[in-house]
Amino acid sequence: MSRRRFLQATAVTAGAAALTLANTQCDPALIRRIQQQKTAMPPRHRAWVWQFASDGRPEQIAANLAANDIAVLLKTHDGIEWMSTYDNSPNAISGPAKVEAVAKLFERAGVPFHAWSVIKGIDPAKEAQMAADVLSAGARSLTLDLEGSSGFWLGSRDDALRFGDELRRRTPFGRVDISIDPRPWRINLVPMDEFVAFTDGIWPQLYWDTFDTPGNIDGYRVSGYPAGVDGMTPEFLIDATATILAPYKREVIPVGQGAASDPETWPRFAHAAWAADMPQVSIWRYGVTPYDTLVYFGANPPGKEPKAPPATPTPSPTRTHTPSPTRTVRATRTPSPTRTPSATAAATGTPTPAPSATVAP
Repeated sequence: MSRRRFLQATAVTAGAAALTLANTQCDPALIRRIQQQKTAMPPRHRAWVWQFASDGRPEQIAANLAANDIAVLLKTHDGIEWMSTYDNSPNAISGPAKVEAVAKLFERAGVPFHAWSVIKGIDPAKEAQMAADVLSAGARSLTLDLEGSSGFWLGSRDDALRFGDELRRRTPFGRVDISIDPRPWRINLVPMDEFVAFTDGIWPQLYWDTFDTPGNIDGYRVSGYPAGVDGMTPEFLIDATATILAPYKREVIPVGQGAASDPETWPRFAHAAWAADMPQVSIWRYGVTPYDTLVYFGANPPGKEPKAPPATPTPSPTRTHTPSPTRTVRATRTPSPTRTPSATAAATGTPTPAPSATVAP
């Protein structure tokens, strides 16, 4: 090769490398992913915990999850209030120091500690600070419950941008996801584009029993996603959601119905998710989930094709006790998916059936 051709080829190679680097530098999500992979552990399925007063003592939760290689996803705050405002357990999260203590409790038991909160947009700077504090205190990730119902997201698109800018200023590479109601007529009630820009994954809430109403089925049909003769099945929800969320180009971790009326639907849900390239799933929520469902996921970790059905479920959930709260104020929560949507919404057959995948009390 002549010297001139060598120099030309070198210039082309250098230009391509520079373009690749420039594209990488311009994609914050890719940069975050690269940084996060440096400390990433093998994925585990996760169980959501709402309040210790309802779901049980952290020591018992940790023991049950550790026995089945499941990570915990604990609610730390609601808007700008720590969960101790609502949870009368002495272990309730009251600030970063308590997050650190509870995180160490779970991690010492062999349970990866992750956190979740309700994002409201009422004070973007404060909410961003609290989110960053939770990550700094030991949470491996934070999932923001982003929904358009009463008691959830109240802000504007500008509030979402302000939150994201402040969050990423405080924690440029921390893993932050969003959990949403993915039904087509609900997803646009929140500023999805703005949130996806600074977050890393999407957790769609897929409650096949709760969504099994004429109104929801018709809502999907009108939106271009007919359920078919089998109706509102785990497989249908996975397939429809995969299509709905594909344009966002983020990892999808589906949230399933812990208190499913038929436990045999869980292997179907897990297998459909695996086939849709969603090997990691989560369970809403620990306190209403039969222990044998946890055992099933312990035997079918992320990555391998799930096959084995769960054992016959026990009638009681995994929680150890459910004391009555002494406070009158209540946090926004994702209640048990077994709650029936409003009769009016379910009976109308319109594309606006249940108000939300989750209902604020």
